[in-house]
Amino acid sequence: MTEKILMLIAASAQEGVAIITYPHWGLGRLFKDYHGSLSQTIYDLKRRGYLEQIEVKGQRYLKLTPKGRLKTIKRKILKKWDGYWRIVAFDIEEKRKKTRDVFRAKLGELNCRPVQKSVWITPNDISVELEDLIEILNLKNNVDYFLSKALTNEEKYLNMFGIKKEIN
Repeated sequence: MTEKILMLIAASAQEGVAIITYPHWGLGRLFKDYHGSLSQTIYDLKRRGYLEQIEVKGQRYLKLTPKGRLKTIKRKILKKWDGYWRIVAFDIEEKRKKTRDVFRAKLGELNCRPVQKSVWITPNDISVELEDLIEILNLKNNVDYFLSKALTNEEKYLNMFGIKKEIN
């Protein structure tokens, strides 16, 4: 239920700020099977730093925090490979080790695999999710993103992702 609520709030984003009115927001109808624990889940999400309650013109809202936005970045399911490889290269200094570890973990969740410690690859289009991740973690000057049609040792990467290359 936690992820469903976070995704719902993220989907309500307006002008880059994910907000939803609170407490009269109608989530009880959407989560009627969980109604008894809905308030507890919201409380836990606020306590854990995923949500914050804000007030605008006397109206209360729930807003995703950067930590909450990070939690909503998910892997897309690869339908049919478009033939492009996405390569992410990064250089994040040791003093930001925790950020680097979070970044690597999120790359894994986005179906990326390491080529080296700071070079990752995926057949999935992760450009939107990667842009959000870079913004949330403040990594604009630390990450490069490449698209490639050709790779050396491509067979290794095709096997890594279970892709059968179509021969024209």
